[in-house]
Amino acid sequence: MFKEFDYFDQQFSKCVASAQHFSDIEFEQCQFIECDFSHSQFSNCRFIECEFINCNLSDLSWGYSSLEEVSFVDCKLNSIQWAQVNWPQLALTSSVSFKNCQLSHSSFYELQLKGLIMTDCFAKDVDFRQANLATSDFSNTDFRDSLFQQTNLSKVNFVGAMHFNIDIKNNNVSQAKFERFAALNLLSGLDIELVD
Repeated sequence: MFKEFDYFDQQFSKCVASAQHFSDIEFEQCQFIECDFSHSQFSNCRFIECEFINCNLSDLSWGYSSLEEVSFVDCKLNSIQWAQVNWPQLALTSSVSFKNCQLSHSSFYELQLKGLIMTDCFAKDVDFRQANLATSDFSNTDFRDSLFQQTNLSKVNFVGAMHFNIDIKNNNVSQAKFERFAALNLLSGLDIELVD
């Protein structure tokens, strides 16, 4: 499908490449629209300032590819091990963003992704343990059955987020922003009784 090793300012639309293997390709300022890369693998590829829109990337293996300023909008990204990405070592903020995406059954375990944008997403059963997610924006995201343990959530925006289960004794939630009613979930790990 990809015949070249370098693509710049290209648009790929409605590509179907499920269960394929791609390696050593660089994409810069490319757009992927309504593409299906589910069950595929990108090995040692590089994505720079790329955008994925309405794509199916579930069960994708990143194979130590690098993602630099990559956005995912309306994408399916279920069952992905994000530790397989070759993340920039000195990045001050996360080099990826997710808007209105499905991210269930994925893992961000131990990753350094400060300033991550994950808004209006469905993130069921996602592993965020021991990750540094300080200053992230998680507004309006559903975190049903997701794991937060020894996670840095300082200054994270949880406004509109739902179904999160965060033990405030085992996570850093300093200066994080929650809606008043949703913040009651934070008290569940304190072995106290709330009365009206």
